[in-house]
Amino acid sequence: MPKKRKNRGRHKGDKGKESVVYCDNCGRRVPRSKAVRVTVPYSPVPGDLAKDLEKQGALITRYYVTKTYCVNCAIYMGILKVRSETERKVERKSAPKVPTVPRAPQSQGPQQSNASQSGAQKQ
Repeated sequence: MPKKRKNRGRHKGDKGKESVVYCDNCGRRVPRSKAVRVTVPYSPVPGDLAKDLEKQGALITRYYVTKTYCVNCAIYMGILKVRSETERKVERKSAPKVPTVPRAPQSQGPQQSNASQSGAQKQ
């Protein structure tokens, strides 16, 4: 049977079994490497009230909450997008890496500043 994805939809590779986690939305048991984890900031104070309090100088604490979802719930909630077959085959790259250019070795001899060089040329 052909594989739909090169990594079979998991991150574990060929390491055998791994622990399971529960989806925070539907409660489904999902392998840890297949689960979608989303970290979002949460504030117990409503947004409009928080803006008023911050104008007065109060510090509003924000908590970071990590949620774990199964693939179905992540797609339903819009966290993951359904990709076509050609898009699935291509690996997504974040940002293009800038090639590093090797620097030419600098001479260790006496170095003159630009001001002294220009003064020597005028005389």
